[in-house]
Amino acid sequence: EKYNIVLMPMPRAMKFRPSSLLFPLPFAAVLLNFLQRNNLISAQSSKSCPATLTNIALLDDNTVLNYALVPSTAADGDAPNGILCGRVEHYGEGWIALAAAETADEMVGGEAIIGLPDESSVLKYNLGGFSVDLVTPMAESMQTLWDESIVQEDGKTIMTFAKWLVEENELEIAEGRNDFLFASGSSNTLAYHAARMGISVDLMAGEWDVLTTTTSTEAAMMDETTTLTTTESAMTTDVTTIAAATTDIATTTEAPMMNDPTTEATIATSEAASTEAATTTDAIATTLTTTTIASEGLDCTVDFCENELTSGYLQRYKVNIPEGQDPENCEGCSILMELIFEGEAWLSIGFSEDGNMIGSEAVIGVPGGTPQKYIMNGYALNLVELLPEEQQTLTDAGITVNEDGQTVMAFTKLMSEPGEIEIVYGENRFLWAHGNDATLAHHGNNRAAFSLDLAAAGAAVAEEEVTDPTDPSVEVEEDSVNVPDAIQDPSGGQDCTVNFCDNELTTGFLQKYRINVPDGQDPETCDGCTIDMEL
Repeated sequence: EKYNIVLMPMPRAMKFRPSSLLFPLPFAAVLLNFLQRNNLISAQSSKSCPATLTNIALLDDNTVLNYALVPSTAADGDAPNGILCGRVEHYGEGWIALAAAETADEMVGGEAIIGLPDESSVLKYNLGGFSVDLVTPMAESMQTLWDESIVQEDGKTIMTFAKWLVEENELEIAEGRNDFLFASGSSNTLAYHAARMGISVDLMAGEWDVLTTTTSTEAAMMDETTTLTTTESAMTTDVTTIAAATTDIATTTEAPMMNDPTTEATIATSEAASTEAATTTDAIATTLTTTTIASEGLDCTVDFCENELTSGYLQRYKVNIPEGQDPENCEGCSILMELIFEGEAWLSIGFSEDGNMIGSEAVIGVPGGTPQKYIMNGYALNLVELLPEEQQTLTDAGITVNEDGQTVMAFTKLMSEPGEIEIVYGENRFLWAHGNDATLAHHGNNRAAFSLDLAAAGAAVAEEEVTDPTDPSVEVEEDSVNVPDAIQDPSGGQDCTVNFCDNELTTGFLQKYRINVPDGQDPETCDGCTIDMEL
């Protein structure tokens, strides 16, 4: 056969893939070889991603990066280049992003691959700032990804791509160690991220390390109104005075020190779904919260009252009533609250109508940041969502670790605010929680509900909390039945073909799993069933 071949000058930066040749395959191979030998196109064009991506890096508790490195070779000549082939699997539905960055704690100046499911779009973006309008797609000529796709199925969002390591006017991806940023949204619309993590990956060695973790407690990659900063907000004179007095408080209440958090065997993970299983077979369980009041007889509108939430965790509060106002029907009343924890950890105090976490609101503080208000939509971290900017009305808010190693969080909050759970000058239901360190993660068993009467210090000390059996932090002993650990039902009776189930293999070692049953198949005699498993 005869072919008329037209050869045209091609810019070096232009990418040319063999798969785009519209010729019979044998001739395409001959033509490609001819073009390469005569330096008309780069030998890089003959590279492609393997069928299986064998390397794995955990981007966060809900996300896995499967990847392969196709390295540069001597055949590349004076322009060596390789390929990063990636498949990001995120257990949740929302936009996802993987960014190359100079360092894992610096978003600005990074370059991201962002997948938007509703638009079936996977493009390269410049990260020019923290607001959405500064996250901009690169020019069309720089959109050189291939094999790119984003799909959502079975509650997962999956993004695939192939990218050259070295591209003109872009950050170079080394064949060795690189810093990357991962972020995911709570919806398919590019906006404030629900979670973000910085990791270091050695692409050649297949090794990775977590460097930074950011959840919705910090201003983030896509927040239009918040700026990410590691500068601690200055606390007011009143709050500083409170923090300085914590040594005396700890002495007079004789609160024993908590065990060193590093010695506690606790799993702290962001859950894959808000309905994950508890480690009990009871359908409904009750837990008695223990609360000791240390301020009987005090007027909490004049003096600070104290409430020991648990050993080594103290609550102090004072109700501020404007002059001429009736505390029973007060306009402008506020509560000044302080939490003092023996150790360094994130702290939280929640406000609830029924004593349950879901549907409650909370003030959460992480050392190095500023306490802010959140809505608790579920047990997973990405369901603990920051309230809108207009509802961030806390004053005198700060959190610090003092010289005695105590974490002290203080803030003033209006007791009645539109669209929020009201705090009354009477009996209220609160929730407390704390972490094992300064990284916001699952609280484990470090949480409880309690009832407190702000008008009568010491009157309300404890309540029975009806706990949701799907809360993975709840541990309840069965009455009169001693079931050996080896044969306990780890799922709490829930459907493990729909939700992730938990099984504590041993202290500090958790198994999570879900069975995927194709449509029309019987799980008992299934053809093509798979299991998602995480340890």
